[in-house]
Amino acid sequence: MIRQPSITFQGAPPASSGIDEQRRAPWLHNAYSESVWRVSDTRDLKRTATIDFRFRLADGRLLVDADRLCATIKEYAWWLRDPRFSRIDDAYTHASMVRNLMNLAHALTIRNIWSFAHLQPYDVEQLIEECRYGADAVLRASERLEVYLRELSEANAANSTPFGGLPRYVISSSGARTTNIHSSLVLAACNLPSNAKVLPRVAILIARAAKANGLKTRSHANNLKPLPNVSVQSMQRWLDPLEQLHAMRRRIAAEAISFKPFPRGAARVAVVKGVGVARTPIPPPMLALHLLEHSARWIFDRGQMLRICSGDRSDVFHMTAACWIVIAAFTARRDEEIDDLRDGCLRGDEQSGWWLNVYIEKTLQRKEWIPVPSLVARAVEVMMAISTAARSETGTDHLFQWLRPDGETMRLDVGRYLDEFAAAVKVPLHRPRGGPAVAWHWHPHQFRRFFAVLYFYRFEGATIEALSHHLRHFSLEMTKRYVTQDPEVAALWTDVEWDYTGHVARSIAAGERSVSGAAGERLKKTAQRLVDMFRRKLQIASPERVGASLALIMQRQGLVLTPKPWVTCSCPRTRDAATSAACRRQWPDADAVGPDFARAGPSVCSICPHAVTEGARQPFVNAEVLHLEAASASKPRAGTLFGALEEARMVELRQVRDARYDNASPIQRAAHDEEEKG
Repeated sequence: MIRQPSITFQGAPPASSGIDEQRRAPWLHNAYSESVWRVSDTRDLKRTATIDFRFRLADGRLLVDADRLCATIKEYAWWLRDPRFSRIDDAYTHASMVRNLMNLAHALTIRNIWSFAHLQPYDVEQLIEECRYGADAVLRASERLEVYLRELSEANAANSTPFGGLPRYVISSSGARTTNIHSSLVLAACNLPSNAKVLPRVAILIARAAKANGLKTRSHANNLKPLPNVSVQSMQRWLDPLEQLHAMRRRIAAEAISFKPFPRGAARVAVVKGVGVARTPIPPPMLALHLLEHSARWIFDRGQMLRICSGDRSDVFHMTAACWIVIAAFTARRDEEIDDLRDGCLRGDEQSGWWLNVYIEKTLQRKEWIPVPSLVARAVEVMMAISTAARSETGTDHLFQWLRPDGETMRLDVGRYLDEFAAAVKVPLHRPRGGPAVAWHWHPHQFRRFFAVLYFYRFEGATIEALSHHLRHFSLEMTKRYVTQDPEVAALWTDVEWDYTGHVARSIAAGERSVSGAAGERLKKTAQRLVDMFRRKLQIASPERVGASLALIMQRQGLVLTPKPWVTCSCPRTRDAATSAACRRQWPDADAVGPDFARAGPSVCSICPHAVTEGARQPFVNAEVLHLEAASASKPRAGTLFGALEEARMVELRQVRDARYDNASPIQRAAHDEEEKG
């Protein structure tokens, strides 16, 4: 049961009689203080919609009984028609936006938050992810209903009751009980609002329960599909109420959000989050990199190829999965687009580089040649070898097919082998916070994020020697420019980029990341101030909450984190930042924006105000020092100008290492408070 804090409402609007006189408008057909409003279009008063504030919250009470939340939502519903805050002038959109805010209020009460003024950046971060999948995810409706129906079924098994204990619909006029299930009572038992019965997964779960217990229902669907990602427009209608509520904070009499929830703007967040696929968990970066690393190892393992040539079915499936994963990671194409790769899609060589012909949807809507590393070229060549006999047999040029030893040709559907391949390469178990370690379930569409994950997380402690070896002469920046031509991939890229910023912020707040450098010291000081502030206010100072607040500050400052082997650059993409970036000081350019990585390096970045130097990146500098030591000590370089330059460079790098990397440290008071269980 959700606990209700014993607090009294402050800052309420005037008494009912006074507020009813003050709050009159042609579009509002009821008194302001009433629990149900009938609102109309601004230009057509006959077109109306209903806003019912008798909305059930997570503790079973109605919104009208939760003074603080109800006062805020009513104020929002009133000021939403003010042109200073929105351009809404039709009743349907007005009611829809208020309903979304009521759903969000329900989500707050799930977290035991009873005022919008108590929202924190961490809560907003979680709400954004839930809004991606609509009202079901925000209310956790199907999830809670499943738990209730399972518990009811278990109770009925122990003590049988008619119709499994499910309520029957009663005809109001006669009081007669029917054989139909009473969906609203089922939802009320779960403390869910009655309008949740229109949600597809909820309707299916209720229908299944009704059918299993001899009751009828209107729903005939039976396929429980994953929650789909909402559109950009729908996503914005979920986020706009929070942004508007902050904008109204000085106008409304009730409590509002005290901080700007979306520093980049709700529209920008909607563009990034309002794309994607069905709701499935996103694999943790370290698991993704492990799978990608071992896919690379498989492709270059001669022993695996020998077994494949002998017709080993399991090895063919595993090798196909490895090749598919590598191709997907560096092209960010959809499952079916990779499956459609054909003979002749690869061009190039080791000297001039490799190019792959792939389909770029949305912008180009045609096939395009994109640069790929030799690793992808090898994967395509392996698939050409595997499919040679099948292509000859079928007369088609598809790469993902195989002629079995029994003479039958089959299409190779990688989605069926991903979990098996992951187990074969011993991907570590996923250890969710507070839960048992479990094997990750892989889906083909998850791999569109892999290139972005590789780009941002490749220096985060993962063992990726094989990937590093095969990428040593390849520019990830060039591939980034090509794959992000597709707006959907660009949004996925930004999503991972934002996740990486949050990851860095959380690890700094938790004291898990040792940093130095000008930007690193600033972030540590900010994190320490946040920890102190949370504890002074007697609020939970968990790494997640402090990290979310730190990430919000980083967003406001426009910091853009770009990982490099020797440092993490935080330089904003602005002209002002470019003028102070160390990599541009000797080559000033009035039109330059952000850093110039071509001129960056350990010694240059060591004096840059945007550098976050990390102790974990010291091995790169150590390797550079060892290389210079060996070069300067060699006889051919002794006494030459090159030898003197290398020796000077070696001394410079040693000084940087000692001053920056050796002195990198975590914050002194890390955020380690445990989250209170709701």
